[in-house]
Amino acid sequence: MELRPRATAKFARSRPVIECAQCGERLFVPEWSEYVDERRVRHLWECEACGYAFETTVRYAAA
Repeated sequence: MELRPRATAKFARSRPVIECAQCGERLFVPEWSEYVDERRVRHLWECEACGYAFETTVRYAAA
């Protein structure tokens, strides 16, 4: 399957993109994700370009 450049660009804009905190490379998928509780998820990111690893936490509002 071949993707058209326009379709690829639209897909890339539809996903949240994290940049490496060290070199600025775009990261699309975390190495792992951890369910902390009903309102928090922690992600571990590792940059393939420079090897830098860092964590982010997503917090959801109470329902």
